Amino acid sequence: MPLSMPRLSVFSRRLWAMGLVAASSWAGSAQAAPAKMPFSFACPQQVQCAGEIWLPEAQADGRKPPVVIMAHGFGATIEFGLKPFAERFTQAGMAVVLFDYRGFGVSGGQPRQVVDGEEHVKDWVAAIDAVAKHPEVDGQRLAIWGSSYSGGHVLKAAAQRPQAVKAVSSQVPFVNGLSSSLLFPLKYQPVAGFQALRDMVRGASAEPLYVPTVAKEGFAALICPECWDGYLKLVPKGHEAQLNRVAARVFMSLPFYNPGDAAKDIAAPVLMIAATNDGLIPIQKVREVAATLKHGTFIELKDAHHFSPYTGPVFEQVVAKQTAFFQAKLGR
Repeated sequence: MPLSMPRLSVFSRRLWAMGLVAASSWAGSAQAAPAKMPFSFACPQQVQCAGEIWLPEAQADGRKPPVVIMAHGFGATIEFGLKPFAERFTQAGMAVVLFDYRGFGVSGGQPRQVVDGEEHVKDWVAAIDAVAKHPEVDGQRLAIWGSSYSGGHVLKAAAQRPQAVKAVSSQVPFVNGLSSSLLFPLKYQPVAGFQALRDMVRGASAEPLYVPTVAKEGFAALICPECWDGYLKLVPKGHEAQLNRVAARVFMSLPFYNPGDAAKDIAAPVLMIAATNDGLIPIQKVREVAATLKHGTFIELKDAHHFSPYTGPVFEQVVAKQTAFFQAKLGR
């Protein structure tokens, strides 16, 4: 049964306390830089998904490390603020695999920059299957981490791989397409539909019709008070024009993508962290989804918005909780 809110509050404080010693709990003196290597695996449509595998300092007892798989959310790659989280996890003795979806970042596949939740989940499942067999990690102690759009993807992936996934971290998760779509400004909805249709009628070999992911003013795929500053702070400098865009067809699929429906089917423990002032994802819908988790820990970040967990004091709070959670659920 899902934990009650008062009990969750107590457990949240315990997670925070555990997080203060996270870096030393497994790894001892493991503060050396992790070994970083390219990593690739087979994804659907005969495409190679790619990213990096980070390995912590070897343990004295010779045990292989547990592993956390990470991928980003809407239109983003592993270069968009994921590596500070990965650094903390490896400092605590965990291996980390970061990957990009087909058509994004260092992964193969055409067309590029097409956001499709169901297709991204297929890449997640392929990543879980590949990482579980990797010789450098303990595939029996495997966790998955997602944020924003991928905070929803990991719910579906965990439900589809119950034997493999031992823990799930879902940060500011996209859980219901309709609830998020209702936050999209009414005046731009006809524009979104028109652009999506223009994109979808293009030939299979044609470049997609792109729209800005975020815009300082006017029409974009993501519109919220924190979107412009929050998103662009994550985009690698010098790549704003190239990476701040997605195929317009996403407007046709997003309202019908409901990854939160899978929450009730997840066997593994789940840490779900939501922001009370999230301009993209209604907090009440996340609360409802969290209540369906069989083994859920739900934490609300008071006065935080959608992009707060990536930087500053909120990042420190969140990454400590996530590290402690993984340590507690993956064993030592």
